[in-house]
Amino acid sequence: MNSSKTVEDTIKSLSENFKESPDYFFNEHDFHHKFFCILYSKFENVLHPEYPTRKRFVKEKGDYETYVKGVHCFEPNATNKGRRGHYDFVIFKETFYNKYKDSFEILSNKKVETNLKMEDKYLDYAFEFKYITSGSKSVIGEIEFDIFKLKQAEEAEKKYLIIFIRKERMSKKGFREIIEPLTEFQKSRKDVDILIEYGDSKN
Repeated sequence: MNSSKTVEDTIKSLSENFKESPDYFFNEHDFHHKFFCILYSKFENVLHPEYPTRKRFVKEKGDYETYVKGVHCFEPNATNKGRRGHYDFVIFKETFYNKYKDSFEILSNKKVETNLKMEDKYLDYAFEFKYITSGSKSVIGEIEFDIFKLKQAEEAEKKYLIIFIRKERMSKKGFREIIEPLTEFQKSRKDVDILIEYGDSKN
């Protein structure tokens, strides 16, 4: 199976569905559901939602302008420093799944650090989704953290942040304040694939 093409086709199908019928998507979970339903028939047990990150994170920036490794991100065995986050979805490497499918503690990422080296990649994909329905600038901080989390995902070969935007629900100023930093993120983050899709019920 060409997993890369399957993933790309699924993202394309979801994006087209959103463009054609944006009113069918009430919240981010609607995207998760459709994404899972399409991919599960192809990947089955190697596809998992809400999978824990290997590293630990601190979401609050404090006095920092950007997220910094060692300040906002720590190794899994660090004590009293941050906590595990979650990816919206992951796809295991088949070799990893086949080797550890009978070991819940390892497969669920509870004790993976004691069995694999930090540089080992046991995920083919890690995905994050974001659904933007207003011009609130607070969402930029959430997206920046998601990008940082994916950037630090050394366990994943391929990383996707997929952003869906309801443009017609925003003022022109609100949309501009959202899209300008998102476009900059998209240009500068070469280690994370950032896709931006639009839905407009007026079209």
